[in-house]
Amino acid sequence: MDDLNSFILIWAFIIGISQLMGFLFDLIKWAVRRKHPAKIEKSEDVSYPKFITVNIWHDSHLAHRYIQITYIRKEDNKYKRYIKRSVGGWIGSILLYLFFLVIIFGLPVAGLIIAPNHPDIKFLFGWSLMVFLIFLHSYLTGTDTIARMELNKYLKAQER
Repeated sequence: MDDLNSFILIWAFIIGISQLMGFLFDLIKWAVRRKHPAKIEKSEDVSYPKFITVNIWHDSHLAHRYIQITYIRKEDNKYKRYIKRSVGGWIGSILLYLFFLVIIFGLPVAGLIIAPNHPDIKFLFGWSLMVFLIFLHSYLTGTDTIARMELNKYLKAQER
């Protein structure tokens, strides 16, 4: 086996194992969320209230609690997430996303610019892909996505 094929095989194995571990943790989260189901609170007792708050159970090393995510009604009875942050909260959120972008894209490109002929430069691209997939997985299985799914399930039940 030549070097490129072995490199691709090794990284495919590493990325596959990391994603399988992520799905194992998701299975544990799913079991805990079955024990603590989502709760939906309405601001008014009508079929399409102005505000809907979805409480989603969240386990972390800091706390085990319900997180409240509020949605506000827009036109045509569609709901959009209501985000109320301070200036510091917005700056922190933007800096966090910029940090993710630098880790995912900046480090491999900087390594390619600094040492284009280095024999192990492709290691940075594989590492970058693995970190990207881990961040994507955690975003797609996060509380925001779960709350949106619960809200859609609730709204479909209201239509019937």
